[in-house]
Amino acid sequence: MTDYNDEEPHYLLDSNIISELIKLEASFNVVKKISEHSSDCAICSPSLHEMLYGYEKLEKGYRKTYLGKYINEDVLENFKVKNYSEKASRIHAEIRAKAEKIGRPLPFSDSMIAAIALANHMVLVTRNTRHFEPIQEVSELQIENWFE
Repeated sequence: MTDYNDEEPHYLLDSNIISELIKLEASFNVVKKISEHSSDCAICSPSLHEMLYGYEKLEKGYRKTYLGKYINEDVLENFKVKNYSEKASRIHAEIRAKAEKIGRPLPFSDSMIAAIALANHMVLVTRNTRHFEPIQEVSELQIENWFE
């Protein structure tokens, strides 16, 4: 069992988890888990980028205003943002090289998110568990799917 710093979040939320919260009919399980663990959750800079990129692509109007408000007032006010650090970049390079050696090349963004989770000793929470299975073959990445 990993020793966690009680002041640092234990769960790194992938963008598909954060995106679920803004849906009109959000998954009950996801909403319940986030409410139970809200102080133990964070997002990472690549996931924030994905949200901001989606925001920037929208035309001016209600949807863009609503999404901007959600990102700034809900996401950034409630979750710490874990950055892609030197430690994460070293882990990222290692897991990508190991995965390539076993014939399982990794998508850059997924492996970057996984490296941030690993560098911070966090459990990655995602709906796309299959995307991260090759990373689990070459690392100690822990994953949870809160949709289940």
